[in-house]
Amino acid sequence: MLSRPKKHPDTKSVKDSDLLARFQTSGATADLLPLYQRHAEFIYALALRYLTTPQRAEDAGAEIWSVLLEKLPRHEVTNFKSWLHTTVRNHCLMQLRREKRDPLQQPVGGDVQSGDLLHLSVEDGEETIDTRPLHRCLKKLKAEQRHCVNLFYLREGETYQSIAASLELSVGQVRSHLQNGRRNLKKCLDGTNE
Repeated sequence: MLSRPKKHPDTKSVKDSDLLARFQTSGATADLLPLYQRHAEFIYALALRYLTTPQRAEDAGAEIWSVLLEKLPRHEVTNFKSWLHTTVRNHCLMQLRREKRDPLQQPVGGDVQSGDLLHLSVEDGEETIDTRPLHRCLKKLKAEQRHCVNLFYLREGETYQSIAASLELSVGQVRSHLQNGRRNLKKCLDGTNE
């Protein structure tokens, strides 16, 4: 379990909004650290609620650090704790969705699973489709391209607008990530088929 992070004494009385403004102005990771440490237990507890195991919750907490570094400079955040709650929740839900669709990302129990999970069967008696090249190519995409492609093509009912809302992007950014993701997937798959 995560140990309680030490807080910098000079930031105890500083509001979240002031720490956030300092980071958004400087862009220095050292300015984000006190804000992250202040909410580390909250991030861990929320991730644990969704992901159910301490190890997965700790991993998600580490991933959230990268998400904050990437997203905070370009988002206007009026209530940091609420925004953080939504960000952690969406991160965990997207991880669970990926695992549900991708047998390679499923947590493995004590037994080693068979290689049959690497193949998806169309129907009994029909030819088996090898999806390993697609999985490898999806993993090579940039994170936002991969998230957009997964949501748009592997989830029924997702629209540009719903993807934009869940990933906190504009509809134009979603279109761009989908277009670039498709192009990069095609290049990667063409390279694996040669």
